[in-house]
Amino acid sequence: MYHGSIAQRSRQDHQRKTKRCTMFSATQSSKSEFLDKARQAREERKGYKERERAATLIQALVRRFLCRCRLQKQIRKEVDDFFQDVGTTKRNALSIFKIARKLLFIYCQDDKLRFEKLCRSILGSMEVENEPKVWYVSLALSKDLTIPWIKQIKDVLWVSCHFLKKLKPDILQDNKLVTLYLTMLVTFTDTSTWKIVRGKGEALRPVLTRICENIMGHLNQKGFYSILQILLTNGLARSRPSLTKGTLTAILHWH
Repeated sequence: MYHGSIAQRSRQDHQRKTKRCTMFSATQSSKSEFLDKARQAREERKGYKERERAATLIQALVRRFLCRCRLQKQIRKEVDDFFQDVGTTKRNALSIFKIARKLLFIYCQDDKLRFEKLCRSILGSMEVENEPKVWYVSLALSKDLTIPWIKQIKDVLWVSCHFLKKLKPDILQDNKLVTLYLTMLVTFTDTSTWKIVRGKGEALRPVLTRICENIMGHLNQKGFYSILQILLTNGLARSRPSLTKGTLTAILHWH
């Protein structure tokens, strides 16, 4: 009887332990399942946020691209309209400066003809008699525009140098462009042809000469003389030299 009671109690203890283990196991399983679901939910939220950020970024890039395209198209139209009337309407220096700033802002290889027209417009303004407001160089004396003007003419002349590096003097059209861009470089690195320093303007020559020296120093640092060497090689290293006397004189101007 006594032994039976002990056996019974032992079975009951074993059942209770088994039940507790089962409950503990079920609890652990439920907890693990809960943690898995929580982790999956976090990952889903993270993935959603990443997709949302990616979509926002793509939309912003597309909007920026379309906005840039619209702006470039608008600027090119303004530039084209400006040069379309330049033959019949005399443009003052400030209007040329403003249109040049816009063109340089969006400039790419597709704008070669526009840049050529800009250079012709600038040189044309320097040829006008007795109208200081038309002379492009007059902006160098404007207190508010001196620094922006110097930066702009440096940019214009360096683009001109890039063309000189690639042009083929033996091709008639390229030869004409060589003359154009060399004329730009000669004109704005030497005050001798500037009408603004004639007569009473002679007192301005020292200031303007220093500006020319500043421009020339900038071009020299960028590799100006190596470009002249390439141009000379392209024009002279051939059975029939293609550089004209005027072009050679312009190049020798810096030697």
